[in-house]
Amino acid sequence: MAVRMRLLLAFLYTVLAVFTGRLMVLQLVRSEEYALKSIQNSLAQQRITPLRGRILARDGTVLADDRVAHDLMYRGGPAPEWERIKALLGVDHDLRPPDRNKPEEVMNGAVAVWNIPDELVAAVEERVAGSPSLYLRQRIERTYPTNLAAQVVGYTQQADPIRNPGYSVNDLVGVSGIEAAYEASLFGSAGARQVEVDSGGRVVASHVLWSAQPGYDVVLTIDPQLQRLAEDVLQRSLTYVNEDRVRVGLPTETVAKGAIIALDPRTGEVLAMASSPTYDQNVFTHRPSDPEAVAAILGNTDNPLTNRAVEAYPPASTFKVVTSSALLENGYVSADQRFPCTAAFRFGGITWRNWATFDKGMYDVRHAIADSCNTYYWYAALSTPDFGRGWAPFISDLVERARELGFGRPTGVGLLEEKAGRVPDDQWVRAQPQYQHGWLPGFTLNTVIGQGDVLATPIQIAQFVATIANRGLMPKPYLVRQIGAQVMEPQLTRVPGSHWETLIEGMELMFTAYPSANTMGPRVYPWTVAGKTGTAQTGRGGDWTHAWFMGFSPVDEPEIALVVFIEYGGSSSRVSVPVARDFLAGYWELKGMEVQASR
Repeated sequence: MAVRMRLLLAFLYTVLAVFTGRLMVLQLVRSEEYALKSIQNSLAQQRITPLRGRILARDGTVLADDRVAHDLMYRGGPAPEWERIKALLGVDHDLRPPDRNKPEEVMNGAVAVWNIPDELVAAVEERVAGSPSLYLRQRIERTYPTNLAAQVVGYTQQADPIRNPGYSVNDLVGVSGIEAAYEASLFGSAGARQVEVDSGGRVVASHVLWSAQPGYDVVLTIDPQLQRLAEDVLQRSLTYVNEDRVRVGLPTETVAKGAIIALDPRTGEVLAMASSPTYDQNVFTHRPSDPEAVAAILGNTDNPLTNRAVEAYPPASTFKVVTSSALLENGYVSADQRFPCTAAFRFGGITWRNWATFDKGMYDVRHAIADSCNTYYWYAALSTPDFGRGWAPFISDLVERARELGFGRPTGVGLLEEKAGRVPDDQWVRAQPQYQHGWLPGFTLNTVIGQGDVLATPIQIAQFVATIANRGLMPKPYLVRQIGAQVMEPQLTRVPGSHWETLIEGMELMFTAYPSANTMGPRVYPWTVAGKTGTAQTGRGGDWTHAWFMGFSPVDEPEIALVVFIEYGGSSSRVSVPVARDFLAGYWELKGMEVQASR
């Protein structure tokens, strides 16, 4: 018996010695290690999303802003407070556990209720205080108070850290427009805070490690009154479009599609850039999102997200002014030299037709511009050296002149969506599978009237007409006037040339000696206007044409350059000219001047 007792005591002493030794190791030898692990387990670093810079119109009107939204978040687990909160907020759904396949829910938990009304935030905060399962999250939500210039301003979306390296799922990133193009300036820089949580996941303390730096405000050149005018006039253009559709026997339209750009030719500032149809940016940024509203925009075949002011289209007869400049500046024709304005032109076994069905006599370049005579330009091109051999000196000079005047490259107006347009040349043609034979004289005949493979954007046409208004001083169009404290300066470049006045005389003659005089001529309109129309043939053929107008006013001291583009608008004289008249009448009225021209 005594032996057994001694053995039992020995075993107990041994076990006690082992536990005592282990305890001494943990407390004395590894105490610092485990203390550090304890601290690390209770501390976490959280990213602080910066306030995004605002986007403002030139007069301070807010076009894009931030609001602090409060969402009720659910981490999972028991939430006895939920029933009282449901009654408070007037919701009746059950809590959904976080989806572990979604990074934002792994980080934040699942959203129980989006956008708690401001007046209820304090009450909800009181009810979730101390809850390990529910908490209130502050979130930055982008808002667009006016919806003006939607395609210019653009919109944001929740960042995807894979597609947007350096961003958190809680950040916003620009998707289009100024929001995307000036993302680096608007975003700012994120901050960080260290939070201490207890075993239940409740935050018991926090402090800021470094502060978030808000993004810079971006001030646009857009004048909100002119922008609203442009958008309204563009919507009203539907009346002119449908009148023309009925006239030519095409089905009427339900939505106006096109663009209007108003530019200050003296600086290049874009005063208005309207594109139709437009959309509500808040549909993409407000939470909870409305899937039907989002789908209605994304699935709209009229493409409201597209900024038609920076898309490329055949420039049609607006390009004849480029051709006129190339003919004059390179000495191929003189200002007074005349060519026939016939109903048709025969070349290469093909009959090329003018828009007019009868012969109109002999035209000089001024009247050719004013009356948009196709055959004048074909006869003039035919008269140039070696025209019949394809890539001849004249077409080479025309391409070079077009590029001097800003075509074939983006203007750099400040939008990532801007297209370059196209000025086709011999090298481009040979790269096309269907054109392996190289440049043909017929390509030149198409190019001189702005058809064929020539493409231009409305903003390129605006820059071009502003250059004419300035008698060769080309402004770079720009949309951003100021970033933070940095003010953008106008950039103007001298384009060589000595025949600017001849071009202007032809453009002014359009409103003094031809039918457009009845719309914006001196008898009905109180300010001088110089302009040029264009009716662009399209792949749909027939009367499915785009309607263009470019112009400026007043002629002697221009302060406004204008481009109107109506997609499948029909006749330019019956559609784009009245639209231009309506905009210019509104422009002068906003400046306090009386306008008698009917609208």
